[in-house]
Amino acid sequence: MGSRIQLATEEILAQVTRPDRWGTLAVMDISLRYRRTVIGPLWITLTLGATIVSVGSVYATLFKQDIAGFLPLFAIGLVVWTLIATTLQEGSSIFVTSGHLIKAVPAPLIVHVLQMIARNVLILAHHLVIVVLLYIVLPWPLHWTMLLAVPGLAILLITLLGASVALGMLCARFRDIGSAIVSGLQFIFFLTPIIWNEDAVRGTAFHWLVRINPFATLIDLVRRPLLSQPTDPAQWLLGLVYAAVVAAIGIGCYARYRHRVAYWL
Repeated sequence: MGSRIQLATEEILAQVTRPDRWGTLAVMDISLRYRRTVIGPLWITLTLGATIVSVGSVYATLFKQDIAGFLPLFAIGLVVWTLIATTLQEGSSIFVTSGHLIKAVPAPLIVHVLQMIARNVLILAHHLVIVVLLYIVLPWPLHWTMLLAVPGLAILLITLLGASVALGMLCARFRDIGSAIVSGLQFIFFLTPIIWNEDAVRGTAFHWLVRINPFATLIDLVRRPLLSQPTDPAQWLLGLVYAAVVAAIGIGCYARYRHRVAYWL
C-alpha cells in the first residue's frame, strides 16, 4: 500500500505542477460553456450580485444589523460558499460526467479534478468583482493582513481537491451519494454563518455548531482577512488540520481506486 500511495502522490504532484495543461482546459471549458453569449460567466456574477443585495438587505433588517457591516460579511461569505458548494457538487460527479474522456483518453484522473477546480476558481475571480464594487459603495478599513486571504484560499483549495477526489470516486461507485451531497450542502448552508453573523449566537448553546463546523473555519480563513478582521490562530491550525486530513483521504482513495474508476463508469 505504501508504494501505491507514493506513486499516487507523485502522479498528483506531477499534474498539479502542470497548470498549462489543466488551466488551458478550464479556460476552454468556460469558453465553450458560454459561447455566443455577450458577457459569458458574468451572468452568474450578476445573479449572485442580485442575490447578495436583495437577500442581504432583507436579513440585515430582520437581524437588526448595520447594513454597512453585514452586507460585506454576507457577500464574501456567499462568494466563498459558492466556490465550496459548486466544487463539491461538481467534484462528486466529475468522473461520471467525464466518463467518455476517461475511457477514450489515457490521461491521469487527477487532471479532470484539477480542470474542474481551476474552472471554479476562474469563476470565483469573476465573483470578486462584486466584492470590489461593494467596497466602493460601503468601504471598510484596508490592512496588510488582507494578504492572508491567499494562504487561506490555498488551504481551502487543498481541502476541496482532496474532497473532490474522494467524493468523485465514491460517487462513481455509488451513484445515489451525489444526490445526498447536494441535499447535505443545502442543510449545511443554514448551519454556517453566512446569512447570519457568528456574533448573533455567541454565548448561546448554538455557538458550538460554529466551532465544530469545518465550513465556517474554511470560509473565515478567506473572509476575515479580506475584511481586515483578525483571524484566530486556532482557526489557522484547524484549517491546516482539515486540509491535511482531507488531502490524505483523497490520496488514499486515489491510490487504491484510480485504476477501477473506468470499470465503474
